[in-house]
Amino acid sequence: MTKAPDWIFPLRKPTGSPTSRLVVFPYGASGPTSLRPLLNRLPETVEVLGAALPGRERRFGEPPATTVAEIVSGVAEGLAAREELPTYLFGHSMGAGLAVAFALAHPGSCEGLVLSGRPPRSAGRSALQGFSDEEIVSFLARVGNTRPELVRDAFWRDRLLQLFRSDAALDLRTAEVIAGGVLRERLLVLGGSEDPDIDVSELEDWAELTTGGCTVEIFPGGHFFLLDTDTSQAVLDAIAGLLHAVSEPLPV
Repeated sequence: MTKAPDWIFPLRKPTGSPTSRLVVFPYGASGPTSLRPLLNRLPETVEVLGAALPGRERRFGEPPATTVAEIVSGVAEGLAAREELPTYLFGHSMGAGLAVAFALAHPGSCEGLVLSGRPPRSAGRSALQGFSDEEIVSFLARVGNTRPELVRDAFWRDRLLQLFRSDAALDLRTAEVIAGGVLRERLLVLGGSEDPDIDVSELEDWAELTTGGCTVEIFPGGHFFLLDTDTSQAVLDAIAGLLHAVSEPLPV
């Protein structure tokens, strides 16, 4: 019998006894470990888990196509098998939409959400689905965080294109799922002031989609501002503040 896939996994080695949990949903054409350099510096009292989507990282051999319902159900089953802890959700770009979809499907399952680099209403960018190969490569170069050598390698280029198209469709379906929904959790919304992919003024609109309060913080940088050396500590402090934790400072 084929073992069912694991939809969540530890993003770092567990140590001690955690007092809270952060579940990380990946951005498009990537997996949650790409955010590990930032989240590794959260205190050991925070259990950091990644949502494992098919077609990437530990599930690389699977076809990338999936549905919002499959992701929500798989992550929920994985969390149900773990110790109960105060839980928070984190997502950047596409991952922010998936985090919201999960919270809407399971009210009361989390204490708050960190939503990065994604407005609530313009998130389903249907135009991306019609991009040519060259336009996708150009888009990835423009928003950043895709290593140039991957695009130059024929195998990885084709894999990135496949994953991008699949995730563009998933992102659009996610926007449809969360449209009109109202959260009750506290939101921390983050954005980069020079993000070429979004209008950061639209990040304020998240306040209309929750009854739990919303704080918006804009940092210098582009779409991947949260991984920039100059801003990552401030981003980490904002996240840790929502979790009522203390982040680890960057080494001097």
